[in-house]
Amino acid sequence: MTPDIRKSFRYLIPTGVGLLVALGDLGNVDLLFAGTLLLLTGFLLGWWWPRQWWLSGLLMGGILPLVQLWASVAQFPMPYVPDPLQGLLLLIPALLMAGFGAIVHQKTPYTPAALRARLRRAQQADYHDSKEP
Repeated sequence: MTPDIRKSFRYLIPTGVGLLVALGDLGNVDLLFAGTLLLLTGFLLGWWWPRQWWLSGLLMGGILPLVQLWASVAQFPMPYVPDPLQGLLLLIPALLMAGFGAIVHQKTPYTPAALRARLRRAQQADYHDSKEP
């Protein structure tokens, strides 16, 4: 995978997650669904990309007010009247958990790079073991 594609994944994955959460939230009345998903995915994306945890949180949580604005402008049938402040409040859990994921990434030995290196060593060991008669 080329570095340009890998770099674009850092923007596309949080944006896609935020879009899925926002579209799923259009049919729900309460914030619990969107808040819980943003907490879980915010932690995972903050752990996976710790240097850009703030960008992941902003992209995930920032897309929600935009989708709500689009739904109100397009007169999308929703079970509630969207409140612009509601979408902005969900930016907080996305940012908090992405930051927490970045902190856990720095404090644990099981970073993505370490796990990939461990898997590579295990595959090489299996390859060398299979050559023996």
